[in-house]
Amino acid sequence: MSKNIEISLVLPTRSRPELAARLLESITRTAERPDRMEVVLYLDRDDTPSHQIDHPGLRLVKIIGPPAKMGVITRACFTESIGRYVMLINDDVICRTTRWDTAILDAFGRFSDDVALVWCDDGFRGSAIPSFPALSRKVCELMGSICPAGYTRDYIDTHIFDIFKKLSAMGHDRLVYLPGIVIEHMHHEAGKGVFDATYIKTRQQADELTFIAWDERRQIIADDLARCIEQGVPCDS
Repeated sequence: MSKNIEISLVLPTRSRPELAARLLESITRTAERPDRMEVVLYLDRDDTPSHQIDHPGLRLVKIIGPPAKMGVITRACFTESIGRYVMLINDDVICRTTRWDTAILDAFGRFSDDVALVWCDDGFRGSAIPSFPALSRKVCELMGSICPAGYTRDYIDTHIFDIFKKLSAMGHDRLVYLPGIVIEHMHHEAGKGVFDATYIKTRQQADELTFIAWDERRQIIADDLARCIEQGVPCDS
């Protein structure tokens, strides 16, 4: 892992090069240390316009592969990332608050074991759910990657959130919401964007069943995280 990269942003994108460019520009405009982050993009092989996405102020890692389930895509991006912390993000996002990256790092800095789930105000769902969750690489490795491969599109954020809710129920509240830090989700349901094919939800019931099937495993992960916290054992051991 490079000591120079603190935050890896995982960005699947398809047929939205203009939105992705807007996001990348907002990152460099608002982040305190864009030189200490990377953006790992997954681009479908047949989406050639998106292959040209670039920004001179950011380290971009491009994975060009076949269309796949979101779980598979997210795991592939995690595998190629090198940051100490990993954050999921969408292309229909604008970073609004200056020094948001430092705020996220400061939040993790509260916990010497790096066991925390940190998220910002997305201007849509807010504290209700971490639309753009940030986790340490150590926690992701304990989980076996950042998410299961089986999710087609939905429930990845809910899956991660549920692990930390289970951990909180065990007496270890590591849920950190940053209400003053805005990373705005320009979602069409919030009246902030234009509906396009990306928003069409497919196999939502299958994702719900996948979420249910993973409940026992999420509890095991929460148990392991609790052990790391209570015994001071590195959570990647």
